[in-house]
Amino acid sequence: MAVNKVKLSIGGTEYSILAEDDVKYVQELGKELDIAFSKIMKANMSLSTTQAAVLLALDYADESKKAIATADRLREQIKDYLDDASDAKSKADWARHEAEALKKEAEKLRLENGRLKAELKAVLDSAGK
Repeated sequence: MAVNKVKLSIGGTEYSILAEDDVKYVQELGKELDIAFSKIMKANMSLSTTQAAVLLALDYADESKKAIATADRLREQIKDYLDDASDAKSKADWARHEAEALKKEAEKLRLENGRLKAELKAVLDSAGK
């Protein structure tokens, strides 16, 4: 992957960084970081740039950790849904197999019933003569 040199301005300081990501993407990240940094500095005028950077890093670390936890929960839910779907498919397959077996059994019983009716009719006919 190509390495791109990207210039960013964060908190009034210029930075030149090397990134494998797309230049526009890195610039967007820098812009978001600059906006967040400026908000922290405006809200807390007594903070040093280092303190503001640490608070911003904590905010991003918190967001990242929560996003990872959410992704983990979603993966677990998906796994549970897939397990449920697999169980439901197995039950549906069993039910289809059972239905087919019952159809065959019902057909056998219909044939047997027809045979027995014919046999009974023959017996009754011969008894009536």
